[in-house]
This record gives sequence, C-alpha cells and structure tokens, in this order.
Amino acid sequence: MRRPRPRFVPRSEFGITAALAVLASAAAWFRLPPTTQQTVWAEDGTIFLNDAISGAPASHLFAGYAGYLQLLPRLIADGVIRTVDIADAGIMINLASCAVVGLGASLVYWCARDVIAARPLRLVLCSITVLAPLAPIELLGNAANLHWFFIWITLWILLYQPRTRIGAWMLAIVTLIGAMSEIQVLVLVPLLLVKVRGLNVWPPRIGLAVGLVAQIITTLLSPRVAHAGGLGGALRAYVGQVALPNFAANRQTMTAALREQALVWEVLAIVPFVLSVLVCLRWGSTLQRVAALYLVPGSFVIWVVDSYLNGYGGSPIHHAPFVFIRYAVIPSMLLLASIVLAAQVLASRRAPIAWIGTAAVAALVVLMVVQYIPTETNRSNGPTWANAIGAARKSCESSASGMDQLVVTAPRTKTALWTFPISCERLAK
Repeated sequence: MRRPRPRFVPRSEFGITAALAVLASAAAWFRLPPTTQQTVWAEDGTIFLNDAISGAPASHLFAGYAGYLQLLPRLIADGVIRTVDIADAGIMINLASCAVVGLGASLVYWCARDVIAARPLRLVLCSITVLAPLAPIELLGNAANLHWFFIWITLWILLYQPRTRIGAWMLAIVTLIGAMSEIQVLVLVPLLLVKVRGLNVWPPRIGLAVGLVAQIITTLLSPRVAHAGGLGGALRAYVGQVALPNFAANRQTMTAALREQALVWEVLAIVPFVLSVLVCLRWGSTLQRVAALYLVPGSFVIWVVDSYLNGYGGSPIHHAPFVFIRYAVIPSMLLLASIVLAAQVLASRRAPIAWIGTAAVAALVVLMVVQYIPTETNRSNGPTWANAIGAARKSCESSASGMDQLVVTAPRTKTALWTFPISCERLAK
C-alpha cells in the first residue's frame, strides 16, 4: 500500500499539541476522586516503589516482572523516590502517571492525521485516551497499568508517516519505551507490513522492534505463568465487558442490564461499532480500512487473548454483581475510536449521510462527558499512601527495636499480597 506524500504540518499544530498535553494530563488527574489520587496501587508499591527504595539507582530498571519488562513504571518510581519525601511518593507517582497519559493523548492527536484529517475529529479521538468511561476505574492514575495505554498510542504512531527525521526519532523513543513496558504491542507487528515510502517511517519501527526483542528475551528467561480461563466464557463476555460499559460504566447499572433483557442491551451496544467498521471498509481509504480492522476486530482479539490467558472466563450474562475488568479498557477505547474514524469517512459523502457521522461523534462526546467523574474506582477506599507512611513512622518512633514496618497498599486482600516492608532507617530520611 502506498501512502500519499506527507505534507508538512502547520505551525499552529505544535501549539495545539502542547496545550493538549497539559489539558489532557489535568483532565486525567481530576477524573480521580481525592482518595484514589493518594492511593498506591498494587505493583506500584510492592514491586516498583519497593525496588526503587531498596535497590541501587537504576539497578532494577530492566528487571523482569511476571515474565516481561515494565520500564516506564520503574523509571517513574525511581524518579519519584529520588526527588520527593517518601510520604509524597504515592500522590507523585499517580500524578506522573496521569502526565504520561496526557502526553500520550497529544501524540494520538498528532499522529492520527494520516487517518483522520479533520482537526475536530482528532480532538475527539485523542480525548478518548483520558475520557474513556472505563479508564479511571483502574487504569488512570497509577504506573502499574500505564503499559496498557501503549497499545493505543503505538497504534496511531505506526499509522503515521513522520514529516521530519527529528520527529521520526522522537517517536522511536516512544515506541522503544512502549515496547519495553508492554509486551502486548506484539499485536501491532502486522502494521509493519504496510508498504510505505520514505526513510522517516523506519525509526519508530526500529524502536518497536528493539523493545520487543528485549521483551521476548525477558519472557524466555523468566516465563510468565499463564492462568488460562474458559475460552467460551471469554468470547461470550466481550460485549458485556467491553462494548456495553461504554454506555454505562456503573456496576449497579451493568448488573441490572445483564440480568434483564441482557441480549437486547448487548445487541444495541455492539451495533454502532459494527456499523462503523462496515462504513470504513466500504468507503474508507486503504489506510482507514487497516485502522478500522484494528479498532473493531482488533478490539475483540485483544480482549479474548488477555481475558483467556489471565484466567477470566465468566459470562457477564450470569455475572452478578457485575465487576469491571481492566482487560476491557483498551478494547473499549478502540471501539469508541471506530465511531470517530467512521465520521471521517462519512465526511466525504453527501448530506445527509455526512451528518450521521457528525451526530454519532456528538453523541460520543456527550457519553464521555456525562461519565467524566466515575461512580467509583478500585482505589476509592484507600488506604492512602501518606497515612500508611505516617503510621509506619510513628511506629518506628514508639518502638526501640527498629523493626521493618509493613506498608499495606491497594487492593486490600485477605492474603495481604500487596504489602512490603520499609526499614525505619529509610522512613527517617
């Protein structure tokens, strides 16, 4: 496939992209309730902060965890521990994570231009990065789940033809860090087969390839233990976990919808996205068709592989009360993006067909705005990091033994899996 010769980007786009990075970072942060903003999530404490506290500087950055590399979360944890008081580490690691997602949103805006030319539509597309209804429940505001966003960001980078050599190598750094933080970008490798011309397309591809080689080596040296679930359950759960929550990211609403007339609600939920991919395949350019296949069928593949390999095999039709699962977030974002892509394709058609795309995007914007503040997150009940560190410091002061203090982070479980010890000597710094 030959792409059209890229035109240089107007200067105004640089200012818009920079402003978007700031605004999207703030939007991601303020979606999180105050307790969530201050709560350390799972691996952020037990693995990343723990290694940053106990190890030598940068000694752990390329250490494998659960079978793969997580470079960016380790970089963030290491930087936070070495720049702020340990009591502030929780809020800072979450703030930094929101900033990364905000930067990712601005990259999506910049890189989507070869597929979605209209600036207003690209603004809506990039807003999905931070405004997707499912995002704040577990993914936004923690480093442990930043890796998921690289599937979304890298997709748009690979669909883009950089205009300058400097820009191409800057994107190569992003794809390298992304691939060394998220092994699942393997699903994007087929995009490397898309024929292009010009040397500027190669740096991002080289970055992706180098990162994936590092991931594969790590996986071979320390394989991840797979917890295969029921494939049938993973297939059945797709619409109920991925498509339907885009319209109502609320556990009570989802439980009710999947108990009564579940089939009706699930059909209504998936129809807009099926129609979107059909529109793109019928009237879109070759590149738009490739993108459409990644957005809708790709969404299904990513969900099924993740949920199956991680042991999730329950059908949401019989799942009560309903529980949101993080494997659904990126697939749900890909579905939402298909609406924007279809609107771009329909924009070239005559009225009133073109207006259908505009109306669909307007409905998408309303849908995201009304769900901006989540009803709850998986960290809504804490415990907050600053309080945990404060209690540990008081315990050190009242005890002459100087024993290590056990710090508990979210999520709280009966097995107390998400805890780690901090020495009184370190807490006194």
